[in-house]
Amino acid sequence: MTLTIRGFIFCLVDRNEKLLSVVVKTTRIKENDRLLTLLSPDIGVYNLTVYGAQKSKKCVKASLYTEAVFSVYHNKERAVRSLVDLEVISIHEQASSSLGAIFTSSLMSELVMLYKGETFLPLYELFTSCLDELDDENYVTIATQFMIRYMKLSGLLPDFIYCPVCGRAYDREETLGYNSSFSVPCCSNCDNIYSGLILPKNARAYIRDSANAPLSKALEFVISPMQASRIMRYMLRYIGLSLGVELKVMKSGLIDATFNFGN
Repeated sequence: MTLTIRGFIFCLVDRNEKLLSVVVKTTRIKENDRLLTLLSPDIGVYNLTVYGAQKSKKCVKASLYTEAVFSVYHNKERAVRSLVDLEVISIHEQASSSLGAIFTSSLMSELVMLYKGETFLPLYELFTSCLDELDDENYVTIATQFMIRYMKLSGLLPDFIYCPVCGRAYDREETLGYNSSFSVPCCSNCDNIYSGLILPKNARAYIRDSANAPLSKALEFVISPMQASRIMRYMLRYIGLSLGVELKVMKSGLIDATFNFGN
């Protein structure tokens, strides 16, 4: 199809593409088809239709969290991509192996789809690396490390050395508050939600040091299970406040079933 607009000729050519991607969401559409939402380091988040996925056993399929090189037919006129074939790298089956792993992988997927950055390779590497490392034992740590790095990629993670509101250096023993006007952790003097979100010194050090260490190194940091749970809760609230969203995974009931946060 050719369009002529103000003397310029634009050719909309259907073409086959190969895209390194990972599935972050899968939804049934119509009676027999599925819509995949994927993250690619090249084009970011996009949708891909799998025709006949619900009907034919021979149909090429990709389950949730599958990482692969996807062969895609791109109909540019309709702005639709459909799955032709795939070369699987990993199916990340451990991402669905327990309630804890399901919670963490669901949280990461939701944050991927909320991402507002302009480059996607760092996010892709973070997401797939966390999926690679995720298991039944470390899902709290993986969730926390993903959130710390996600906020850093988004430009929303301060240095935890100086208050981003007033610029004062924190005292070593200082507990931080939160400033809703700037959407950042801050010193107690700049806290305007009246200790509604506090960050003790040891948790602050953990987040600061984690943000500046490679993921593999940060996963080796030793803290108690109670401390790990508290830091994860803090990051969940911090992300919700900073992004101005109520995370769907927090409303699903999965978090209460997994972590018993009500107690």
